[in-house]
Amino acid sequence: MKACRVFLLLIGLLAAAAGWAQARAETPAFVDSADECRAVGGAWLGNRGTWQAACQVPWARTECLQLGGAWTPMRAGPGGGICMAQVSLPATARQCTTSNGTWGPPGSSMPFCQPGTARAPVRAASDANKVCESQNDCMYGCVYQGPPKPTGAGVKGQCRPTSQIEGCYSMVEKGRLAGNICMK
Repeated sequence: MKACRVFLLLIGLLAAAAGWAQARAETPAFVDSADECRAVGGAWLGNRGTWQAACQVPWARTECLQLGGAWTPMRAGPGGGICMAQVSLPATARQCTTSNGTWGPPGSSMPFCQPGTARAPVRAASDANKVCESQNDCMYGCVYQGPPKPTGAGVKGQCRPTSQIEGCYSMVEKGRLAGNICMK
């Protein structure tokens, strides 16, 4: 008798799982912006302490899953839960880069966001190539460009032409070669 109940319970669970699997999205509905979210009666949830925003839509569980949304059971929610609509990959990438992140790696089948890693644009210096003796003489630093010399040797520097950080530089301070630095 106990084995029969367990068997019936297993059959019931399998039937429920099959019904849930059929409710999965065949054609996902993407909601990529606050305007699109409002158009479907949803609430755009941005600035939640992360770079990513999403749309909470008023879809019932079955509709939510059929449209590719993420359903979270919640007693206080309408219909017993809440639904977050799916955001397309291009819109997710835009959210990442708009929030000063880097989306990638390029060409990946599973890209991701690295928040706060966007590089600043390279800017030209108004004092580019001006003769200098110290870092404070220039917008982006004073560097030596010439034949190799030992650290501490007296040299005349030139102001760096751009804010470009990557590369190796021979730094000049108080008219002397202060040493070399390489940055990525």
